[in-house]
Amino acid sequence: MSPMERLMQEAVPVRPERADGTLGLWTQQDQDRHWNDLCEAMRVPGQQRPTQDQRDHAA
Repeated sequence: MSPMERLMQEAVPVRPERADGTLGLWTQQDQDRHWNDLCEAMRVPGQQRPTQDQRDHAA
């Protein structure tokens, strides 16, 4: 099974669960970790994350 297939089988939460069981917002560290996991799965480690401006113009 490829890294991408393993990643797609995971349940990716919209918001991670806090230690107290409540849902919280993604921290910068959570976002960075998630982005790095996606890059590894796509075999492009170290790829720079797009900026908000780049995302706005892509739509």
